[in-house]
Amino acid sequence: MTSQTGIIRSFNSAENNGLITCDLGGDICFDASSVNGGLPVSGSLVEFIMDDSSNKLQAIKIRLI
Repeated sequence: MTSQTGIIRSFNSAENNGLITCDLGGDICFDASSVNGGLPVSGSLVEFIMDDSSNKLQAIKIRLI
């Protein structure tokens, strides 16, 4: 698995999930429990790994940079 970078497009604190716009294009879902280094905020630059082991593609091991 390769690290990717992107920007947090949106975060819903009530549902603890959101979307990251990848630098390579497209959006990917994430869960707040996968974020290291604080709460995600729209517009934050992040580094993450794409995980496709479940039914859907999602971001894991998210690090605010």
